[in-house]
Amino acid sequence: MDKVHSGREGQGGDSGASGGRARQAGASDRDQNHQPSAGPVAPAEAATAANTQEPRAKPSRRGKKSQNGQRKPAPKQTGEPQQPQPQPQKNRYRRKTQAIDGIDGDQPAAKPGLRARKNMAETATNWRAHPAKDPLQAQDSNQGPEPAADAPQPKPPRRAFADHYAPKKVDAWLAAGRLVRGVLRINPRNTADAYVSLDQTPSAQAQRNYPELSNYVIGSSDDIYLGGSECRNRAISGDIVAVKILTAKAAQRVYARHRRGGDRRMDKMAADRRARMDRMADSVRAVSANMAPDDVTPCEASSEDSLESAENGRTGARVPALFGTVVAIITPNSDRTFVGTLSNRPPVAKGPSECDSELANVLWFRPLDKALPIMFVPKASVAKQPRTNEICAVHMGAWDAASLYPSAKYLRSLGERGSLEIETELILEENSVSTEAFAPGVLRCLPKTPWRIPSTELKCRTDLRQECVFSIDPPTARDLDDAVSCRELPNGNVLIGVHIADVSYFVRPRTALDRMAQQRATTTYMVQRAYPMLPSVLCEDLCSLNAGVDRLAFSVMWEIEPATATVCSTWFGRTVISSACKLSYDDAQHVIDGGHLSKSIACFEHNGARTRPASAQRRNEIEASIGWFYRLSLIMRKRRFDTGALSLHSARLSFELDDAGQPVACQPYAIKDSNRLIEEFMLLANMSVAARIEASFPDSALLRRHAPPLERRLEDVCRQLAHAGIEIDTQSAGTISDSIRRISDADTRYTVEEMLTQPMQRAAYFSTHAIEDCAEYRHYALNAPLYTHFTSPIRRYADVIVHRLLEASLAVHGNHVTAEHALLPPYYSPFFPRTNATGSLTTAIHDSQSILVPAPELLAIMAHQCNLRKDAAKKAQDASSKLFLVNYLAATALRTSAPGVITQAIVTKVGENGISFVTPLFGVDGIIYMDRIADRKNQVVSADGRKWKLHLWSVKQASVTLVWTATPDPKDQLASKLSALVIDDTRHAVVSLQHNGAVETVTQTYCIFNKISVCIIPETSPPDLTVKLVMPGV
Repeated sequence: MDKVHSGREGQGGDSGASGGRARQAGASDRDQNHQPSAGPVAPAEAATAANTQEPRAKPSRRGKKSQNGQRKPAPKQTGEPQQPQPQPQKNRYRRKTQAIDGIDGDQPAAKPGLRARKNMAETATNWRAHPAKDPLQAQDSNQGPEPAADAPQPKPPRRAFADHYAPKKVDAWLAAGRLVRGVLRINPRNTADAYVSLDQTPSAQAQRNYPELSNYVIGSSDDIYLGGSECRNRAISGDIVAVKILTAKAAQRVYARHRRGGDRRMDKMAADRRARMDRMADSVRAVSANMAPDDVTPCEASSEDSLESAENGRTGARVPALFGTVVAIITPNSDRTFVGTLSNRPPVAKGPSECDSELANVLWFRPLDKALPIMFVPKASVAKQPRTNEICAVHMGAWDAASLYPSAKYLRSLGERGSLEIETELILEENSVSTEAFAPGVLRCLPKTPWRIPSTELKCRTDLRQECVFSIDPPTARDLDDAVSCRELPNGNVLIGVHIADVSYFVRPRTALDRMAQQRATTTYMVQRAYPMLPSVLCEDLCSLNAGVDRLAFSVMWEIEPATATVCSTWFGRTVISSACKLSYDDAQHVIDGGHLSKSIACFEHNGARTRPASAQRRNEIEASIGWFYRLSLIMRKRRFDTGALSLHSARLSFELDDAGQPVACQPYAIKDSNRLIEEFMLLANMSVAARIEASFPDSALLRRHAPPLERRLEDVCRQLAHAGIEIDTQSAGTISDSIRRISDADTRYTVEEMLTQPMQRAAYFSTHAIEDCAEYRHYALNAPLYTHFTSPIRRYADVIVHRLLEASLAVHGNHVTAEHALLPPYYSPFFPRTNATGSLTTAIHDSQSILVPAPELLAIMAHQCNLRKDAAKKAQDASSKLFLVNYLAATALRTSAPGVITQAIVTKVGENGISFVTPLFGVDGIIYMDRIADRKNQVVSADGRKWKLHLWSVKQASVTLVWTATPDPKDQLASKLSALVIDDTRHAVVSLQHNGAVETVTQTYCIFNKISVCIIPETSPPDLTVKLVMPGV
């Protein structure tokens, strides 16, 4: 979800969406009537021609018709032998593409062997002969001119993948509805499965060709399933790809090859698990003579209660409705720097062959991200071969159709894992976070310092420097991109303003600075520091709304009726402001609680000529403004949730670091009323600007949408909650919010919110031209028809785009939109600033739209880049938080002479394989697998001097029953260390205690929301957390 960062904008629902969402349906054979242009087909394009499944024309001796309708005679037979028609030669590798192209063929897949090794050798040879190119240039490198019909046909090269379609063919087939486009994602838990989510509404032609797409809703419908690497055709996660929908016959073959086998393996694993449980039940009955045979029964859970997801290939998973294959990569993922290990070991078993010498010239790169392919790196490019445990960074290069693996360029070695510095560097490289200094060409785009606002700029902007403007931010913030103002009006209403730094004034389109900002797209916040999107002279000085200095801004102002917080009128403009002071959340909270501003806070005011220290009256105005903001925010927040908004908060940790950068304290981040105060008005500004730019440019606006939650996962969570007596109404975001508010217990409510976060999808930027139905623009969690990001241009490139759109809108419509719009009040308040500054300032009015408004297709690419970088930044931030938590827990364990930290956890799900949990104190969640506990004695931590062994568990009606036996062991040093660290008593779960000589048997039953003790054991190399169940002292 878009979580509240430092109490700022709370956009809901950016939870990760996974694949596996599909309904059972069969694809129809729909490609028979699609005829490409006639012409000879080169052998290298045999699979492309076969893709269309066109019936082969029979040879005719009747001749061809001329333009006048007369049939031309066939050529006469001569004594000379005729040139034989070229026949496609047999290609042993062609069978790999037959299934995905819908070609009938019954050859089984061959095991990798000598041929694969030769193919790798050819790959290495080709790489040296043709150095890796940029993927943007290399993706269509295999497309060449077709040979003449009578030319001798060369032997087709051996291919590992089908050739990509040429760009012109892709464009033509997309326009004809024979292909669709979308964003590829690979299931990280089962890399054989991949899915394509369409990024634009299917065209009418596509819906006619593929009826399954007629009801497709972006973000809410079944995605297109790609089975195996052949169907992915060299694409990786994040690529925008062109996809051909497979026929029913081809889809059946793909499913049989990739999905059915996985389902059978899961069936076998489940059968083995049940057989093991039966054997454990017999052992329990043997050692416990007093236990009746019916006291404990084998697992009776249905498959729907399993913790295995549909993505992992579980039995009962629905067959995807749409199967496809990638035929071209339209826009490659720009993040192609990866981290992993280098070695001489090839991907397949290596035996003696003639290609041994070729394989000796390359190193094999294995990414840490298992969703990425293995790559080869020329050994000559690596000065010193890394050690086995050394982590390296490479840049992915070209991936030829004849190669099983892509090439890669060696960048550098990061070192061995373990330290905070190395692990942080690994996180940054893995998520392609740019850490290099800004290039000289970028810095030349910056104004010279010291810089003052030009006089021409002051004349063309609305001067708000005498307004009582101030900012509220975290105490450590240095990039202050938003400020607020409040003034009481004579009619009893209030004039509220939100003022955002005008970054677009400095970051002009089509400059080196703009290109760099678009590439980075966001500031990445790690625990110990931030990696900015823009140079520091902009982030911390020229754009930052620091107190007591004049700054350029975009302002949105509202006349609001205070009793109901109703917006009467809205004003937009480009302004000059002077912030009176910088307040922290604690400063604002102190005023909310009835206190006064501290005298240590520097305050200023502008008297029309210069800025001077603030008078007592200005300080009183600031305190009164905070009171107005607080009262209005309470009304606005209540109305927002009463009308259907949903907010799901997850635990966010705050760390305190020592001088060496090591964590010495850790606690959950506290959200105060002052955080929510700012949040409400930032949300209002984003919604107002979204309505304004959509009204001005309905086909070229950058908005942010949030799709409804994944239906199957939401049903699964609600079924689990129903077993615990909690009913969740899932009709809308508002009904879910109402159900949560009815839960009185704080721990239970926190747990329910954590559980409901799982089925939520991530919010995403989009271009309005890509979605035809305006109802699909809606933001589900906010229950807002239109939403965008406008309030953080210093740290988000999407906001810079929105600022440019707003500037172009001002050039066309002025400060107030007079046209009818449901979200923009037509009334124009007489209390708005009086100004002659209309239109665009830095661009001529007649040129503003062409320069500031991107073309729809370009805007879609920008939105995709912003989505990729925002997700990567979030992933890096979470990884950094986990890294510092691991180091903090490791240091805590050392100080207490214990192997880990024992804390309280809450059960969130019960399945036949184990129990899911979440720890409120540290925000750690995970699964305790019962069969792993049974197989490994050290999976259970004892709180006394005994060793416990799990013998049986039973799942019934969302509760798990565990049966243990224990034998006292005074030599158990681990137990003696932990005995004094138990912080909660879970003996409420003990159902019965039975003795049989020296052996004890304990039965425990856990349900959802039960509290258990877990031991979190940190592992620093690589950083990870192992969670073990703690047995209570009995």
